Amino acid sequence: MSLSMSIAAVILGASSFAAPEVSYFPGSYFEARAKASLQRRAMEKWPGSSQIVGRWQSGDLKHREKMAILLGASASHDPILLPLYREAVTSADGRMRMAAAYGYRDLLGDALPDVTGGVELADAELLAREMDLVARTLRERPLVEFWLQGALMSEGASMPGWRGIILSRSQGICFRAVEKILVFDDVSYLATAYRHAVRKRTKISLMRLLEAVTLRKFFTKPNSPQAGWGSKEMDDALAAADTFVDYWIDVRCTTDPDMILSSSLKEMGVSDVQPLAPSSYDVWLQVLKHGAVAWHMMAARQLYNLGGRWSQLSSLQAEAQPQIEARDELILWYRLLPSHVLNRRDPKRPSRP
Repeated sequence: MSLSMSIAAVILGASSFAAPEVSYFPGSYFEARAKASLQRRAMEKWPGSSQIVGRWQSGDLKHREKMAILLGASASHDPILLPLYREAVTSADGRMRMAAAYGYRDLLGDALPDVTGGVELADAELLAREMDLVARTLRERPLVEFWLQGALMSEGASMPGWRGIILSRSQGICFRAVEKILVFDDVSYLATAYRHAVRKRTKISLMRLLEAVTLRKFFTKPNSPQAGWGSKEMDDALAAADTFVDYWIDVRCTTDPDMILSSSLKEMGVSDVQPLAPSSYDVWLQVLKHGAVAWHMMAARQLYNLGGRWSQLSSLQAEAQPQIEARDELILWYRLLPSHVLNRRDPKRPSRP
């Protein structure tokens, strides 16, 4: 390793990325237990994406550390990491290729492949070519728009001015990918996709994601178990979403997340709050505890951004029992943690460009 590389490694920090969870990859235990443990540590303890790239390029990482990065850092869904997967997928080492193929799909938010049978060099070369095309597209378009385009393409629609590669995936996979990578700044892309969607079921999925990032309730289930609901109630919800999107795009001429969230919070009786500022911690904790289930995912992500616990709550599957249990466990974690422990002024979190 050159002197300049050694100096860079010192500057970037000498923290180890070694992870015992790597020994369980691939396999059912990794999927069920080890992966979540590894990715939580990656998201809460590891440096940001740019520093990880720097450490990788320094040449001082061991094999197990590279494996850990490929499997753990993918949870950030940060395209800046793509060159690491591109380099690793054509490695002469079979396990490295498996980790690269698996981690690459995870990085994108894609459906995860079964790599237990290994990844042949010929298949790795094909995947490397795909990575090159995806990387070229993501240099010009954000990852969330990449997946929204995939969802719209299946019904003959498109995001405005789209140019680039699209992976052939079902709408379900596309929307689950959008959900995994969603941040508040993505509201403009969701609103645009909603306007261009053709099918009712596509609009419903987009409406549910819009609820998550805007703290709005377009669809309200009847409180009584005996009270049914059907197409009329869903049509009313879509009409409310139409009105919301038209108001912010055509009347207010903005989809600024701070303004939209401030408006939503004001309707709940919460005013004089900067929704995405560190001072909003207690507000988001209350949203997680008492807000609509559609909002829990983004409340958890904002609390994480403010120094809290990383989690993988879902908005599209918010009422599923595993999600309810995960939310309750997360709330318990916050109750047991003294609030002054969280560094809300300068949270050291991996960030998307």
